[in-house]
Amino acid sequence: MNKGELKEVWEKVMQLWELIKDPNAAWGSKAIAIGALLYTISPIDAIPDIIPIIGLSDDAAVILAAVVSLSSALAKYSKDDLKKIS
Repeated sequence: MNKGELKEVWEKVMQLWELIKDPNAAWGSKAIAIGALLYTISPIDAIPDIIPIIGLSDDAAVILAAVVSLSSALAKYSKDDLKKIS
């Protein structure tokens, strides 16, 4: 999942996951992140995932919308910042 065209979206998914795991993150932010990730893995979509190319576009759009709305909260979960902590 973290190769090719999906690499950028995958990094955003991982940022959302890190936010969910953070005990200090706001519950509202966690709710948005959980909702976006649940939509992504849910078999019930606006556009079924079995349709080539466009099937995953609604999932990516939901992830990106969550990332935009949580951009300030997600800043500390960027790949570079996580490397500094480790």
